[in-house]
Order: sequence, then C-alpha cells, then structure tokens
Amino acid sequence: MHTPLRLIVALGLLLPLAAQAATRVDERHPLAAGGRVEISNIAGKVSVRGWDRNEVALSGSMADGLRLQQDKSTNRVRWEVIYPRNGNNGGATLELRVPRSVEVQLGTVSADIDVADVELRRLQANAVSGDIAAAGRSAETALTTVSGSIRSQVNTQRMALRAVSGSIQAGGGIAGEVAAETVSGSIRLDAAQVQRLAAEAVSGSLTVGATGLAPGGKVTLQTVSGSIALKLPAKVSAQLAVKTFSGDIQSDAGQVERPRYGPGRSLDTRLGGGDGDISINAHSGNVRVTLDGR
Repeated sequence: MHTPLRLIVALGLLLPLAAQAATRVDERHPLAAGGRVEISNIAGKVSVRGWDRNEVALSGSMADGLRLQQDKSTNRVRWEVIYPRNGNNGGATLELRVPRSVEVQLGTVSADIDVADVELRRLQANAVSGDIAAAGRSAETALTTVSGSIRSQVNTQRMALRAVSGSIQAGGGIAGEVAAETVSGSIRLDAAQVQRLAAEAVSGSLTVGATGLAPGGKVTLQTVSGSIALKLPAKVSAQLAVKTFSGDIQSDAGQVERPRYGPGRSLDTRLGGGDGDISINAHSGNVRVTLDGR
C-alpha cells in the first residue's frame, strides 16, 4: 500500500534535479589573425583567457533548456546562448579561449564577465547587471556596465569605462587616451603617461593619478556631489584651472581665490611650460591637487 506513495515522493525529489541538468559545451574553430570573436549570454558567467593557438575554443555548461546558436566564418565567430521564452531558472557558465591579436566582444545581462591573460587587438565588454573584471593587454578597450562594478588592469593605449550605478577602478598600464564616467559610483584611475584623460561622476568621488602628461595633453575632471583628488609628477607642463561651488581647494601650486560675494573658489596657475591643459570642476566637493616630488 505504501510503495506507490514512496515512488511519488522519490519522483518529486528527483524532478528538481532533472530541471537543473546541465548541457556541456565544447566548441572549437580556427580564426585568422585580426579576426573577431563574439559571445552573448544572459545569465551565469563569461570568462575569457588567452592562449598560443590559431583557434578559438568555447567550453563550459548550460542549464537544461538552453541552446547555443553559432555563426562561424574564417574571420568571425559568434556564439549566442538562446533562452526559452517561458523563462529558465539556470544560466550558462562559459570559458572562451582566444589567440593573440583578435577582437573580442562580450555581451551579458545578469552575468559577470572575467577577462585575464589576453593580448588583444580590441576588447569590448558590456553587462547590464553584472560586474566586469579585466586584465591583460589590448590595443583598445571599452568596458560598460549598468548596475555593476568595473575593475580593470588592462594595459592599453585607449580606454573607455562607463558605469551607471557602480564603481570604476583601473590601472595596470592604462595610457594614451582614457575616459571614465559613472552616475552613482566612485572612479579611481592609476595611469601612465596620458594624452587625453577625462573622468566624470555625478554622485561619486574621483581619484586620479598619472605618471606624466604628453606635450599638449589634456586632463578634464568633474563631479557634482563628490571630491576630486589628482596626483601628477612635479615636472608636468600644463595650465591648471580649478573651480568649486561649495568645496575647498588644496593645491601644491598656485593660489586659491575666493569671490568677494557669493560661494565658490577657484585656482588658475601655470605648471612648468604650460603646454597642456588641466581642468577640474567640482560642484559640492573638495579638490586636492598633488604634484609628486614637491
């Protein structure tokens, strides 16, 4: 009399396990130098690593009900994880192996992105509600997330970092042209010599350092409700202009001025030969300019 009941209970326990069954992913394809690899995934995680082979490889697992859509040619490989219309409780955990000097484009919704040990022509990563961590080398780099953080240690000559509600941290040899912006998060940049550097936050602080400013280079920093700290070498050559509405200014060079009537402070001074331009604007935050070596 009890056997059918026990069988029903056992089946009930096994059904959730069956729903979580995973499909293995193991794909390889040759890719010419300078080619492009694209990955699109909604949930889970996407990892990218470099290797010394003339092919790309995708491995990992997908939850039951998901399928992998592929588009392959000599110069382009694209993989997209297709989710059922009625929803799915699982995601896909994928690892991509890429050769040198290729372009990598990553797109996720609620999946983290992790890139390391790569040497690329271009890296582009976009996440909606996921964190992005990247390291390695890339001639050009663009990292964007809506509600997640960005941590970069990519050695690159052109970097663009954008977040809406998350913090941004970047170092590891960024140089040349650097741009970073966030709405509600802090930005921290540790750069080598830069030609153009722009950082902007609405409700967050900016902490920026560079080992040098190229001749005729430009640095622009601005925030609405946050502090700004800039550190440059003492030998930098630029015209420095700083303005605040309701914050203090501290600088290793120049004289801070206050208007006779009304709020605000400003500083305008020449550093070295004055070849470049440094512009700092903080609405309701303090500004600190440090010239290393003074």
